[in-house]
Amino acid sequence: MPTSAQLHVITDGDENNREFRLTQATFSIGSDPDNSLVLEHGSILPHQAEIVWQADHYVLEVLGNPEILRINQKPLVSKEPIKLHPGDEIQMGGTTIHFRETLGTGVFPHESALPGTVVSQTHCDRVLQVTTSKWTQDFPLNQETLTLGRHPQCDIVIDLPVVADRHAQLNWENETYTIRDLDSPHGLTFAGDRIQEKALQDGDFFSIEDQVTLTYQVIPQTDVIEQVETLVLRELKSLSFGRDPRNTTVIDHPVVSRFHAQIGLKSGTWVIEDLHSSNGTYVNGRQLRNPQPLRPGDTIRIGPYHFVFNFDETLIQQNDSGNLRLDAVHLSKVTSKKNILLNDISLSILPQEFVAVVGVSGAGKSTLLDALNGLRPATSGSVLVNDQDLYKNFNLFRTELGYVPQDDIIHRELTVSQALDYAARLRLPADVTRAERKQQIQSVLQDLELREREHLRVRSLSGGQRKRVSIGVELLTQPSLFFLDEATSGLDPGTETLMMRLLRRLADQGRTILLITHATKNVMVCDLVVFLAKGGRIAYFGPPAEALTYFGVEDFDEIYLKIEGEQTPEIWEQQYRQSTLYQTYITQRQASLSVPTTPQKAKSKPPQPRTTAISGWRQFAILAQRNWTILRQDRASLILMLALAPILGLLDFVMWQRPMFDATKGDPGQVFTLLFITVLTAVMVGSLAMMREIVKEREIYRRERMIGLKILPYVFSKVWLSLLLALYQAAIFLLTKVLAVNLPIDWHGLLGMYITLFLATLGGMVMGLSVSALAPNQSVAPLLTILFLLPQITFSGAIISLDSLGTPGQVLSQLTVTRWPYESLITLSEVGKDIAGDSCWQLSTDAREQLSDEGKENCQCLGPQIFTQCTFPALRQEYDPAVDQPQPAKPEDPGDPPKLTADNRSTYEDEIEDYNDQVKDYRDQLDTWQDQFSDWREKRGTAIAAAELLVGRFHDKAGTAFAVNVGKHWLKLGLIMVGMLSLVVFIQHRQDVI
Repeated sequence: MPTSAQLHVITDGDENNREFRLTQATFSIGSDPDNSLVLEHGSILPHQAEIVWQADHYVLEVLGNPEILRINQKPLVSKEPIKLHPGDEIQMGGTTIHFRETLGTGVFPHESALPGTVVSQTHCDRVLQVTTSKWTQDFPLNQETLTLGRHPQCDIVIDLPVVADRHAQLNWENETYTIRDLDSPHGLTFAGDRIQEKALQDGDFFSIEDQVTLTYQVIPQTDVIEQVETLVLRELKSLSFGRDPRNTTVIDHPVVSRFHAQIGLKSGTWVIEDLHSSNGTYVNGRQLRNPQPLRPGDTIRIGPYHFVFNFDETLIQQNDSGNLRLDAVHLSKVTSKKNILLNDISLSILPQEFVAVVGVSGAGKSTLLDALNGLRPATSGSVLVNDQDLYKNFNLFRTELGYVPQDDIIHRELTVSQALDYAARLRLPADVTRAERKQQIQSVLQDLELREREHLRVRSLSGGQRKRVSIGVELLTQPSLFFLDEATSGLDPGTETLMMRLLRRLADQGRTILLITHATKNVMVCDLVVFLAKGGRIAYFGPPAEALTYFGVEDFDEIYLKIEGEQTPEIWEQQYRQSTLYQTYITQRQASLSVPTTPQKAKSKPPQPRTTAISGWRQFAILAQRNWTILRQDRASLILMLALAPILGLLDFVMWQRPMFDATKGDPGQVFTLLFITVLTAVMVGSLAMMREIVKEREIYRRERMIGLKILPYVFSKVWLSLLLALYQAAIFLLTKVLAVNLPIDWHGLLGMYITLFLATLGGMVMGLSVSALAPNQSVAPLLTILFLLPQITFSGAIISLDSLGTPGQVLSQLTVTRWPYESLITLSEVGKDIAGDSCWQLSTDAREQLSDEGKENCQCLGPQIFTQCTFPALRQEYDPAVDQPQPAKPEDPGDPPKLTADNRSTYEDEIEDYNDQVKDYRDQLDTWQDQFSDWREKRGTAIAAAELLVGRFHDKAGTAFAVNVGKHWLKLGLIMVGMLSLVVFIQHRQDVI
């Protein structure tokens, strides 16, 4: 492995501060502009010499005339390579080069593809690497004040037109350098924005008009692995990134797609393009949507890796895995009612530190944690990850954040391996194979010591094991920042100790961990502890061991009583701010941050879910399969759902009369009750089945939403399950009706009734999903369901006539799920088909009552024809034979008595006597006829009136439903379901911003 070295160059006896750090395997010297060090001296050849790394040392190889070279004042006599030692002096023409070997500054071959160099040193080197289109040079920063500019008197000279005579100044302040623009015309650009001043951190990258780049580099003091390498583009036409070994640059990380992005040379310009990766490619903090030309200074981020594009057509690559620092600067959180939840909190947490957040109830621990992880941003202040604003660049670090809420984020019906597998499908790139996914899951199980539990259901695990599975879900993507909300809550002391040791081990593996906990017995395994007083005020931030001394107690639990009873939260906060701990762990750590020192209003909304290349169809398929697996493995729920419809269907055999539709033995009251109860049962069963489907997994949804879950696939995965159940339950409901009741309809009508019952059941399930989305918790869901079901009864038109409802009732009736299938079933059952087809029943009530018997002759369901031309349940029960019998014949009148004439004098008396007998018989017959006629008319009239009354009673109640457009009713029911689903989507979207 090369040892780092520097060259100090003095030309013509004048020291011009020219320093070179050997960042190449071969450092060339000569007069040609292509050399690493260009010496414009008449005796220097175009390629005079090279300094080359060989095995374990540097050598000087002479390419040209050796006579103009001297080593330590001694002339060279041959071109044999000469081993260089620290302090060697090389003279070449009028230039003197001092060779210095610097401990710990790793060197890479310029074309190297090897990641990192192990370094070890006793001091810290700080350099400013200046790169132009023609040369690269390292300038050591070894003075308190250095000036950068074009003027020869500057400490760092850059002789280019875009650089002002005195362009910028670097000052040593608060353990780092601060760079200030000296009102130069072209200024300094950092992360795409022009800046006036910034405290420097290792890796900070500035540009001047895309012609000069400045890179600040700090060489660590301790043994670390510098995860940096240089990628050369000059000899390539394209460069691809991804997990697949066929890529030019292989990035073996679970959030990186197989072929993630590529850089290609197009018309002389390097262009970067995202290859539809799952987690996106970011350039200068913005997600890449379309191919984009690269400019010097552009920063590319792929997963935890970032690359800086340089003038010399190289990419400086750095891996931030396990190397994320978190800073909170002046965080405050104030509610709309002016309640202070967090009060001016500043924290600094270094990479791989394990930090516990403790405090009294109501102190704002969860609020602080969610402000630090960006899920619920503070109202003022900044949260920085590696000196970048987390709120503004949340998507940039989204895959680097792991979050385990207080509630489990796993389904208890699944086995451990199934829970991790479904989580992996949603979180890992779509191109991850089943074998790769299984390998990642097994690795997580191994880390969490759950290999022996992988086939057990989550519900059968202990509390500590369930929490470890929740942690495992987050570990699938190997996050570097880990937030846990009360991961040890409710655990017994032994399990709590094991959990804290597990988190300690995870931190040691390369993660920064923040944990909210009430358990203080094992807090000593943490690196730092944050103790919050009420009102979101910091009472202590520092090592847990020093907390006992700071508070003057012997046991950590006593700190709670001390903070609650001895002083106000304001005094505790002020006392800590005046302590040396505050200076050590906050002030000194944040001295180099490039954020305002005074509180600033946070200009951010809660993070919005990122876009993802995992298609909505794929997410739907994964969620639908998971929902089915959960239902299939939850035996009790599955059996109840499947048995509920048959059990309720059996009641049809004891509730209803089989011939209820029959015109003679039927019962129209039962018919309409049957149709309504059928619809109401379908809606109720559907809504009760789904009323907890969303609310029960709210925490799971929120976490999956933040890693890219789309709302529509999630909602429709629930609808898909509802659809399957609705198909089954509708078939059972209809089958029991067919077996229990004689339905006088053909198979077309049965098909229509099945579709209607299916839509009614599905409508109830969608209503249940709406309730589940609205409910704040599972306990409230049943109460909300009752609230939604009551209008389905009162405004359906089955109990109260729709005509009697006022305007608000009419509006509610239009939105009622039960109304449309109820009316559809009435039409499909053909119970009032003849009535609906009778024009007489289309008349108003008054007009019908004024119809004469002759006017009713053309009526189908009015007048005498009602029994022969009209079909309606129980109508024949009102029938009397008199209806079909002719009117009794009236006796023939005997006429006038005979008159006396000359011809009948002899017989006149006999004629009169006969006439009188006829009159007497006539009167007897007339009396009989009158009795018969009255009886006939009464029976006939009563039968017809009773039949008309029967029809009229149900016509007034449900006549509008006797012949509805069933297709339109289905459409209206469908629109209501779409409206309820839109409400579900809206509510779920609102959770993103709450």
